[in-house]
Amino acid sequence: MHVLLASHRYHPVPGGTEKVVQSIAEGLVAAGHRATVVTQLEPGTRRDDTLNGVTLRRIPVWHVGGIRVPRGYLRTLRSIPADLFHLHGNRIWCADFYFPRAKRFAWPQVLTGHGFYQYEMHPRWRDRYYFERYFPRVLRRFDAYTPDTTREAEQLRSFGVPESRLRLVPLGVPLEEFRHRPEGTDGVRERFGMTRPHLAVYAGGFFENKRVDRLVEAVAQTGGKWSLLAIGRDVPDSPCSAAACTRLANARGVEFRAPGVLDRQETLSALFAADAAVLGSQYEGFGLWPVEAMAAGRPFVGFDAGAVSMLAATGAGYCVRSPEEFAGALTALEEPGTRAEHGAKGRDAASEYSESAMVARYLKVYEELLARRAARAIPHDS
Repeated sequence: MHVLLASHRYHPVPGGTEKVVQSIAEGLVAAGHRATVVTQLEPGTRRDDTLNGVTLRRIPVWHVGGIRVPRGYLRTLRSIPADLFHLHGNRIWCADFYFPRAKRFAWPQVLTGHGFYQYEMHPRWRDRYYFERYFPRVLRRFDAYTPDTTREAEQLRSFGVPESRLRLVPLGVPLEEFRHRPEGTDGVRERFGMTRPHLAVYAGGFFENKRVDRLVEAVAQTGGKWSLLAIGRDVPDSPCSAAACTRLANARGVEFRAPGVLDRQETLSALFAADAAVLGSQYEGFGLWPVEAMAAGRPFVGFDAGAVSMLAATGAGYCVRSPEEFAGALTALEEPGTRAEHGAKGRDAASEYSESAMVARYLKVYEELLARRAARAIPHDS
């Protein structure tokens, strides 16, 4: 099987979609298939390249009036003799320059949108039109849509997408990364000067959708029993920047540290040292931080965004809807037995949210669509 994937960007660029596409492509190669990725040409990269067995076709993308315009995108797609096409994203160049011409391609087509950021965060009239009217029409041209979460699947149904087109494929993390407790875990609290009895840890940055301020408000309501460590890139122009959250924490009496971006080993050490992994997001396409907590055997608490409610159903943590509920969940996790119970359930469920499980589910979708296409091509006796 030769699968062609399109993504707005790809490794070495960091990001959620970029990592998912890389995991799928490399998983296909490991399973004995071929994978080609069409993506944006980045500074210092080559147009035609091979990385870990994956063929890369990078194309120039121009910025015109705030819109990314790809050069030779459709021509590049037509030049690749793939068995199946898997498109990632919506409201981004690789999707929007393909959608109007999707019916011109004969291959089976799979779309993974990874959520609806503009629709949930900044629902202007054109965003509502795009997702409520244009997007459902576009999806008729695809053989399958693979939502990451049950929440996304529900949104698609509300847009009028038929159940027969939906194939739920949760995202996953590499479980081998969490098999052993990292060195340095025992020194995390001392390193960051955390003195409260319990430690809540968040990783993901200070983007507007991440709402670190809600984490500060929740911790403030625990009566000084919890401290908060927030790891990730600062976004100074965000209303929830590190500086804004620090001011809020000082005003609310919260022991709060924002060390910026840490390397992977340091982040994992902080996760394993946590009494709870926390997520304040208003919006997530999926949100892998709770899955990483599950893999590490740590309980999580998150607001109802992305996969949080789906993951909380495993018993690994709590899905809440207000800072008051969040504080109540943290209070419950002050009991060592409660933390251990949720952590054990998380570890048990983590295999369903591994990279290998994700790739296996996508392979199943691909094989189903190719078998259906082959069955239609077989002539039947009259």
